[in-house]
Amino acid sequence: MNSIKGINRTERVKSIKNTNSIENVNNVNNIKNINSIESIKKIKIDAKSKSYDLLIGRGLLANIGQIILDNIPDSKGARICIVTDRNVDFLYSDQVMASLAQAGYRSSKYVIEPGEASKDLANYQAIIDHMSEAEMTRQDMVLALGGGLVGDLAGFCAATYQRGIGLVQVPTSLLAMIDSSVGGKTAINTGHGKNQIGTFYQPDLVVCDIESLKSLGDLDWSSGMGEMLKYAVLDKSLDIEKIASRSDLGALIENIYQAISIKAKYVLADEFDKGQRQALNLGHTLGHAIEKLSDYKLRHGQAVAIGLNLISRYAVARGMMKFSDLITIGMALDKAGLDINCPYDMDQMIDIIRVDKKRQGDKINLVIPRSLGDCQIVETDLDDLASFDTRPVNTRDIRSGLLGEKLSHSKSPELHARLGDYDYQLYEIIKDKIDSYMENYPLDCSNVTIPYKQTLVKYCDDLSHRAQSIGAVNTIVRLGDGSLYGDNTDYYGFSKMVEALGLEVKGKYVLILGSGGASLTVKAYMEDMGAGTIVAVSRRGQDNYDNLDSHYEKVHIIVNATPIGMYPHLDEAPLDLAGFKRLEAVLDLIYNPEETKLISQAKSLGIRTINGMTMLEEQARLASFIFKQKI
Repeated sequence: MNSIKGINRTERVKSIKNTNSIENVNNVNNIKNINSIESIKKIKIDAKSKSYDLLIGRGLLANIGQIILDNIPDSKGARICIVTDRNVDFLYSDQVMASLAQAGYRSSKYVIEPGEASKDLANYQAIIDHMSEAEMTRQDMVLALGGGLVGDLAGFCAATYQRGIGLVQVPTSLLAMIDSSVGGKTAINTGHGKNQIGTFYQPDLVVCDIESLKSLGDLDWSSGMGEMLKYAVLDKSLDIEKIASRSDLGALIENIYQAISIKAKYVLADEFDKGQRQALNLGHTLGHAIEKLSDYKLRHGQAVAIGLNLISRYAVARGMMKFSDLITIGMALDKAGLDINCPYDMDQMIDIIRVDKKRQGDKINLVIPRSLGDCQIVETDLDDLASFDTRPVNTRDIRSGLLGEKLSHSKSPELHARLGDYDYQLYEIIKDKIDSYMENYPLDCSNVTIPYKQTLVKYCDDLSHRAQSIGAVNTIVRLGDGSLYGDNTDYYGFSKMVEALGLEVKGKYVLILGSGGASLTVKAYMEDMGAGTIVAVSRRGQDNYDNLDSHYEKVHIIVNATPIGMYPHLDEAPLDLAGFKRLEAVLDLIYNPEETKLISQAKSLGIRTINGMTMLEEQARLASFIFKQKI
């Protein structure tokens, strides 16, 4: 191993070896299966300037030397300069260097401090000097081991050292895997902005070891998700509502593969970013300004997420996109743990945007979503963008509440008082008055409960796809143009109820009690989760309370979606559980009382139970989130 020289050139250039203290990362010993190579997914990137492979799999870092040799046979015996940061160095450098040595490569490394400040001219110069002192030639290679910052910096070094040498990108963050390692953009920052100096330089190989994602801190993970969701807005082949959690590595591989495939499509069509590749800047024009204003304390993907939400709000405000798509995007970002509230006013951002490389005179090319899967590059007046208010609606001006027939038992005002600074009241409306009430809807936002969840669908001009498919709404928002948006947050609330119980739904026999809006929501969720058989029981349907015995030997899960057993009718239950032989769980959507007669009986039989309070709280949280996105 060559020693690292030149460390005294600047305080930001550091060589760190054998450190035992690393913040926000897990010890590599906690990573399982690191030494076992499973099936590898390959994407062929046939760019005009260079053709190369991108590999996605598990256990690849420990075998990186042989992988490079197999894919770049002409590199045998080459010198390889590893560029990495202090955190990644601690986790992976030893095994990478050991694997390179075993494959016959001669390696050295240069370690930088984590953080955007390291992507500068000082570190660029120091790395070039290190490569020169190691007597590297044009037959040698740079290996970028780390996140997007490392990839950008190392790539620029490879592109410019002796007019270009080999480059292997080994991204260890989600963001780097799906974004910066693919496509050939390399760059460093200046005092005037992000990526002000750079070039296009395609790598010779990209290797993505999914196991490395286990070491990411929460902020780094959510930052990567900001870019992942950008791809889901660009292309519906990546379902924005079905992005895998970080614990599901198998599904995550598929998501990463799809995201990279989307990016590759744009890169191959426009390698040098002159036309349609600019669509990949979705969320980035505003995001880069936000990054700089935060002095790069916000991670790239976090800033992109805020930018994506802002440009979506802009699209809705200008009549280019439906509010339902904005909410779908916002919900996905929120679920990923991303804060989408912009901490800066547009007048702060516009000064930075005016020096953006995409500006032409008093106009700038903005990537604007028209719907999920349909984003367009639109030449936009800077003055029009400057006039857009980035601040969310003033919640104190929102008049909201709960619409229903009998609401004395409701806990919704109490919940919403904790969720937002807005007026929330109960509005009891008798059945023969609901139509006239909705024709002159006086509120800004409202929740909807029994018996109007299905009735009010017809008054909504725009529906979330969930509300549309279920045929019921529980959340209504009046938009700036007077139109009404309808959503169903009960679905989300019920999903959290199932998760809290730790219930496996797939393949199970499910009995749903009731035929109203809540029943439809439960049925939709069970279908989506792959339940085996779903039976809805009603008073007068084919499956009714008089023929329940036909289900006694089959049912695994019972969900009560009726008001039977609700306060004050505490001595009532929709059915007797004694006859069910295989029953595993009872979910009662009633939350007042906390323990209904149905739940009490289930507990006495040793059956898992949960009441509707979790569903109530979670659907209210999401409804409040939607209220605050009001335009």
